[in-house]
Amino acid sequence: GYESHCNIIESFGILPVIAPPREHTVNANKHSNNCRPCTVETFNPNTSFLGTLAPGGSPQRPASTMRASFVPRWLRSAISAAILAVLIFAALPIPRVDAARSTSSSFGGIRATLNSQRATGTAANSLNHEDDRLSGRIADLHARPSEYSSEAVADLVPHLPGWGPIDDFNMFAGYITVDDANGRALFYILAEARNAPPSEAQNQQQQNRGANDVGGGSVDDSGATMPLVLWLNGGPGCSSIGGGFMTELGPFFPMPGGQDLQRNPHAWNEFAHVLFVESPAFVGFSYSNTTLDAIVGDARTAADSRIFLLRFLERFPRFRDTPFYVSGESYAGHYVPNLALAIVEGNKAAAATDEPKINLKGFLVGNPWTDTAIDNMGAIDYWWTHALVSDQTAQGVRANCNFSRIGPLDPHPAHQEAQTRDELCDDFCNRAFDELGSINIYEIYADLCVDPPGLRRQVEALHWALAGGAEAKPTSSNGVAEFLPLAASAAVATSARVKTVAEGQRSQQQQQRPRLQAQNRRADVQDSSSFTSYKSSRMSYAGDGSDSEYDPCIDDETEIYLNLPEVQKALHANQTVKLPWRWTDCTRSIVYSREDLLSSMLPVYDRLLQANLRILIYSGDVDGIVPVVGTRRWVASLRLKERAAWRPWFSGTQVGGYVVEYQGLTFATVRGAGHMVPYVQPVRAAHMAKAFLMGQAL
Repeated sequence: GYESHCNIIESFGILPVIAPPREHTVNANKHSNNCRPCTVETFNPNTSFLGTLAPGGSPQRPASTMRASFVPRWLRSAISAAILAVLIFAALPIPRVDAARSTSSSFGGIRATLNSQRATGTAANSLNHEDDRLSGRIADLHARPSEYSSEAVADLVPHLPGWGPIDDFNMFAGYITVDDANGRALFYILAEARNAPPSEAQNQQQQNRGANDVGGGSVDDSGATMPLVLWLNGGPGCSSIGGGFMTELGPFFPMPGGQDLQRNPHAWNEFAHVLFVESPAFVGFSYSNTTLDAIVGDARTAADSRIFLLRFLERFPRFRDTPFYVSGESYAGHYVPNLALAIVEGNKAAAATDEPKINLKGFLVGNPWTDTAIDNMGAIDYWWTHALVSDQTAQGVRANCNFSRIGPLDPHPAHQEAQTRDELCDDFCNRAFDELGSINIYEIYADLCVDPPGLRRQVEALHWALAGGAEAKPTSSNGVAEFLPLAASAAVATSARVKTVAEGQRSQQQQQRPRLQAQNRRADVQDSSSFTSYKSSRMSYAGDGSDSEYDPCIDDETEIYLNLPEVQKALHANQTVKLPWRWTDCTRSIVYSREDLLSSMLPVYDRLLQANLRILIYSGDVDGIVPVVGTRRWVASLRLKERAAWRPWFSGTQVGGYVVEYQGLTFATVRGAGHMVPYVQPVRAAHMAKAFLMGQAL
């Protein structure tokens, strides 16, 4: 009916322009039952672009505006005819709303198709571009056989799931066999420095300098050759891929959920080429075809690592003359100096036979397990001085425990030593565990991830290695593993308590993992940043850019990520040889020599100090398992000549720690860091490491 016509034209605000159709003649005084009159009361006649309506319904202009707004008759007729055509079209029985939707849907379908085609084309172009770029990179590497062997090119990792293409540095991953007869192979990841590799001219210059000059590495802005750094995590039995590469100093961190990656802005490959190796065999993706290889100690671990390095340099000849450093933490306090000594002795033997040598310049190791008696006593003293245990308990442990014959504070010797348990030592150690409560012994002021499997596995791996593998079982009624190092036992007890408390919170934990909000946990170097900029960027107000947040559940996220099939494929891991185990950060598959764990590294240091190497020992000052107290004591026991007195060193405007320089060795602390220094204080760690590697004073 005409009512709908009125609604339509009213919606356009042009009602005064037209008269109703002849069959629906309407005036102000009369209308039919089916149609309402198109009245003018709801309109402002002064705003009608053709003037007001006279009582008869015809437009009539106000005299005052007649000339100014005159519209020719022919134009009015044309406008009326056009609008009438619109009305007639509107009166047709067409489902206009549906038609509009259909039209919109049609156009939407067309747009979707076009967008899909564009997206497909864009994706195809992007893939083609990425393929072209990858082909170019591979061709470039193949064109440099003096730097990269064909095996190295095959190990290239051009992209990672959850990240995408790796464009700003070269990354390689794969296996290198260290024992052909036993089929023993170690898995590695190499993250070359982000800085561009040297040009051909730079390469030629380096070749012209002579055989004694270093070369082959990337060149930083100052012209110095970037070193190659090997990183080793400890355990024994913990992964350098899960530790160093994924959670501490590698180019990426896992995102919450373990499916994606985020960039680590403080990665060590900003100033060095960094090599991560899972050692010994059966750790992480590394394997052996010989079951007995799971029984291992310091000597074979060092020998395998040296063979790995020699074969690595065959695969990557560009690094043959690059300055090389060994680094690590925790039980790498044994791995690192033992490997350094194996390299020194191997180089001496190679000099007589003209065999390849490793250009070792020095090593750096953090919170290192070094001397059993000194480190054990340092742990109980640290617990007492930091108000973690009572006076009576500390005195009882000191008086009744033989620190030279137990692991890192193990309450009693292992059964296989056939010694009688010292019940008093056992009693006081268990008291210490109870008094410590549910804390993270690796960083005493940090919160725990609820039911922390990563922490628990580190401790269980140590227990497993020390106590003889499958025959060793935790037997203590309070959850403390028998034969376990005392500090590590405290971590096991803590884990058991946290797990008990957390049973009712598991589903909530899966939905949202707790994140420690701790001031000054991640550091940065921002000398001129304002208080406001720190606050807005979630930095602490310390003045060195320390980030205010870190993830205590990062080990869990790492395990999820590294067990994704697409990730393992991208890393060339677990492909040809299918491993019968899931990747874990710490393995229970090895049986490590207890005698080696209890042995002192001080005689090794005596020999290394004669080899003209640069040595950095550093210690996070809130580590409770290998505390700074014991480390300072064994460094002092070397009786080295002091070259520069104890002093603070700075990260930005804040004290990053303290340092003292001796003849042939530097000792530094890292303020606010625990056992895994680069994890908790990444920028302070990077600042310290870069200064050492570049030969600069802290």
